[in-house]
Amino acid sequence: MVLASTSRRIFVDSSILISFIDRADPNHPKAVKAIENLARLKYQLYTSSLNISDVYAALARETGISVALDFLQATLQSDMEILFPQKADLITAHRMLRGNRERQITLREVLNATLMQRRGIAQILTFTYWHNLFGTYVSNLTIQ
Repeated sequence: MVLASTSRRIFVDSSILISFIDRADPNHPKAVKAIENLARLKYQLYTSSLNISDVYAALARETGISVALDFLQATLQSDMEILFPQKADLITAHRMLRGNRERQITLREVLNATLMQRRGIAQILTFTYWHNLFGTYVSNLTIQ
């Protein structure tokens, strides 16, 4: 029954969160539709503290502190679970980065993949390129 529980989990990348909040973003309609579909299908949403920080900073810079604060409050009141990296995750990320120097993988991407692996989350919802680390893959919900 583990497969059923992991199949209803999805990691939400910062690109989706920004597009969902910013109505001027060209991907806004896709992000809204994807999040609505996930809610309808009763998926458990996850993201990382890294993504929350990135989105907050981008919103504060591009749209103002009020929108950024509203985002943070809405996130804290939502059912989305926020994952926090531990030292062991940084050690795993460091090993992965050292072993894959030619792939140009970012620390944020490797840390997010590590957090996903630790929680048994296989799918990520993102508009940006994803390296399919640790067997993770991009959800097709943003294509629809």
